Amino acid sequence: MQSMYQKYQIMPSLQMHMMRVAGVAQMITRALAMPVGQENIVLACLLHDMGNIIKFKLDLFPQFVEPEGLDFWQNVRDDFVARYGDDEHTATMMISTEILESGLFFKHNPSLRSVIASQRVFELIDAIGFSKAKQNYESADIGKKICAYADMRVMPIGVTSLTKRLEDGNKRFRINKTNEKARSSFFKTMASYLRKLEKQIFAGTSLRPQDITDANIEQYIKAFV
Repeated sequence: MQSMYQKYQIMPSLQMHMMRVAGVAQMITRALAMPVGQENIVLACLLHDMGNIIKFKLDLFPQFVEPEGLDFWQNVRDDFVARYGDDEHTATMMISTEILESGLFFKHNPSLRSVIASQRVFELIDAIGFSKAKQNYESADIGKKICAYADMRVMPIGVTSLTKRLEDGNKRFRINKTNEKARSSFFKTMASYLRKLEKQIFAGTSLRPQDITDANIEQYIKAFV
């Protein structure tokens, strides 16, 4: 994936986030007793935030803009907006389409051409998001569950527990919403579904949530680089 990330000038911190999410997903899929289309799940996770620089507050984490600097990444963001618009999810889907349907990804990964289904990857990317917790919990699609859950196990500093990720998300969610009562109710509802989703996923594996750590996914991340 490194060549794809470089082509689209993806911030190193964002590259690492997507690789960690993919590592979590791969660890889970390998522990499942049934086939779940691991390659599509992992690729969806490796692509799921390709457009996210559009929504970044670049001055919030100064360490993430180095060594290139704030002005460099501001120019990259401006270019993204000019090419893909100002919605990060739309940008992610457009970039993912470019990568898969142009054959660019398969040029670097020819062995995966027979197992990757572009439309499936797009469906999985679209399932990722805190607000889709209820929908994913109620779905029969294990791939969507895994992708959505894996994203909720990663913070900017690395892999964490679902509880800590929710605590961090609650702080950020509070900043972005004005109606505190409605915000709090919505957050609690989605968090509850995510906890139930976690139980759903691990019921089918020999893993425990605490088995998923930075150290245990390192081997997968090395394979993505």
